[in-house]
Amino acid sequence: MKRQLRKPDKLRFKSEFDQVRLDGTKLVGPSMLLVYAPAPDDLLRCGVICGKKYSLLSVKRNRARRLCWESFRLLKEYLPVVRLVLIPRRRMEKYKRQDVTREMAGLLAKAGLIPAGPADSPPEC
Repeated sequence: MKRQLRKPDKLRFKSEFDQVRLDGTKLVGPSMLLVYAPAPDDLLRCGVICGKKYSLLSVKRNRARRLCWESFRLLKEYLPVVRLVLIPRRRMEKYKRQDVTREMAGLLAKAGLIPAGPADSPPEC
C-alpha cells in the first residue's frame, strides 16, 4: 500500500485544533508534544503547530513541520481513528527524520494508539 499524505488528512480550522487541545490527552517527548483526542467524524486527521516561539527563522520552522508530517505519513497506517496535534520543540533542530519518527512512534505506543511492533522498529528507520 502506498503511503500518501492527502489534504483530508490535515486539520485545517482553528476550531478543530482547539477541540483537540481541549478534549485531548497531552504526551511530552524530548523534541515534540503530541496531543490526541477521539475523532468525532471517523477520520484520522493531524495538524502541526510551529510558531515563531520555535524559531524566528521560517526555514527552521518549515523543516520542523516537514519532519512531523513525514513521520505522521509513515505511521499513519498503524493509527486508529483519532485527531492528532503535533507541536515541535527546539531540540528537533538537531534531529534527523528517523529520530523524529522513532520518538513519535514511542509516544503513540505509550498512549496505546499503535502496537509495540511498529513502535520498536518504525518504518524506514
